[in-house]
Amino acid sequence: MKTQVRKKYISKIGIGIALALGASIVQVGSVQAAPTPTRGGTLSVAITDYMVGFCPNDTNSNSALMPVKQIGETLFEQRADGLVVPFLAESASSNADFTSWRIKTRTGIKFSNGEKWDADALMINMKAARGQLSGGGSAASDSATSKVNPAASLFHGAKYGGLAPVAWANAKAVTKVDDVTVQFDLKRPNAGFKELLYGSGRTFMRAPAMFLPENNPGTKLADINYLCSKQMIGTGPFKMAIDGMSADKGTVTVTKNETYWRKDAASAKLPYLDKIVFTTTKDAGTRVNGLKAKTTDMAWFTGNSESQAILRAQKIKSVKVNLSSADFYPQLWFVENKAPFSTLSCRQAVSAGLDRATFAAKRTGGLLKPLTSIMGDGSPGYSSKNFITYDATKAKAYLAECIKALGTTELAFSAPFDTAPEAQKNGQEMAAQLAKIGIKMTVLAVETSSIITNVFASSATTGYQAVWFQVLEGPGMQFNSLFMASTSNGYYDLSADLYGSLNTLNISRHTDKDFDTLWFAARAQKPGKAQNDAYKLAIERWQSQSHSTSILGVAFAVATTDKIAGACGLKLLSGGTARCVSNGGISLAGVSKSK
Repeated sequence: MKTQVRKKYISKIGIGIALALGASIVQVGSVQAAPTPTRGGTLSVAITDYMVGFCPNDTNSNSALMPVKQIGETLFEQRADGLVVPFLAESASSNADFTSWRIKTRTGIKFSNGEKWDADALMINMKAARGQLSGGGSAASDSATSKVNPAASLFHGAKYGGLAPVAWANAKAVTKVDDVTVQFDLKRPNAGFKELLYGSGRTFMRAPAMFLPENNPGTKLADINYLCSKQMIGTGPFKMAIDGMSADKGTVTVTKNETYWRKDAASAKLPYLDKIVFTTTKDAGTRVNGLKAKTTDMAWFTGNSESQAILRAQKIKSVKVNLSSADFYPQLWFVENKAPFSTLSCRQAVSAGLDRATFAAKRTGGLLKPLTSIMGDGSPGYSSKNFITYDATKAKAYLAECIKALGTTELAFSAPFDTAPEAQKNGQEMAAQLAKIGIKMTVLAVETSSIITNVFASSATTGYQAVWFQVLEGPGMQFNSLFMASTSNGYYDLSADLYGSLNTLNISRHTDKDFDTLWFAARAQKPGKAQNDAYKLAIERWQSQSHSTSILGVAFAVATTDKIAGACGLKLLSGGTARCVSNGGISLAGVSKSK
């Protein structure tokens, strides 16, 4: 069974040179058509995560990004070699010290509702992302009689868990230059600003109509009827009706966008498909069975908990598995602002008590490999120094020190894992390993969307003592920055920059100023060897403090039946191929289904 695997990254120095250029005019090309693409038909796709919604601060997890990816598009796309290049943006240029960037929007593109994609559309998206728009009710209160608080609306994600305002905290000003150009002036240099604008493929551009107050009416929480919660309007190859998502958010239906702006290699209109139905199916075995029986055309899998299902799918002759590189790094994050993990030796005890090689063999069947750092060796600044590997003797010594510091008789904690059966088995394997050391870990069953809501709650604490959570990834570091920096570093003004929200993305709730100093010093440098060396120092500091620990690098897979053609066919005029599979699945613009 052949798999489509992402090509090896270009050298870090090469990436650095490319990103450091004063201007980037790399154009996005067409989707390479299948040899004889069939037009029409409905594609059935099985995913594992429930949708949250489509407002700027609705944080959809992994496979739930796949429906959004077909409707909305991003300013930049990531090539298979890791380089980020323009997509809805036509070009990006910076000044000499990377404190000012100009983004030029591609012309001739419209949203599926007919609105124009231009500098004005980019500006309203940035206002929403930066927490500067209001409209609708407040999530700060769940009382049906509470009046609307415009400063805490669904457009103002900073107040209660939106990720975007943290990403834009370094922006001093965002200004429209002309009809197609927007200028970003930064407080601190950022040579990797394009990667930040890509945002791990999550910075979707939404139609201005999604933000209009008249489309999001209601004066009391019980009356609010948010358009942006139930319908996504983008520039993508597919669109959805206002009733395109089921009441339980387990099914999302999209149809062809007849006005889609891209064409295939033969200059024919895209997309080929008429309709796509995404259905949440928590059990990985059921997804595989659907592929085998051809009642499902396509299915998404995570190597994090579904490696056995991926291996099984690879053995089915009528199924092709497209597998990403294993450059996603779930962590066991230790919540440090309360016991027991406010104590370093307790974090060290758990880190030393996890047998990563055994975990990889038992839970992934050898598909995935154990890590020797919090990130893989393809990431800038990779270092194994200070990373605590499995050592039962050291784990028991750390445990004794931990218990003494806590003044208790045991180290006991709980951590949430998704409700999917294989995800629960991951937690149970970790718990069994730690039990051999004398550490008691209780595995909670919590839907991923709820874990996200809790982890990124607006309060300074979470309801968890530790959490198994995947947000760190490679090959770049811009997205990782959002989750690793603390609020104690002096680099951000919490009121002016973040509206009080940075602590929501500091998953471990650490206050490690030494790490912050090293991390932001690295971010200020031009990509290349010097920056990688600076990141290395920051990673080594993180690992010395055990703010989190990893087990394995994770790959994601999208499997298709032999009726499906054109997956992973996105070509870029830069000469490279777009990344095929990510945690958010794949683009379906060039996919066709034979009858």
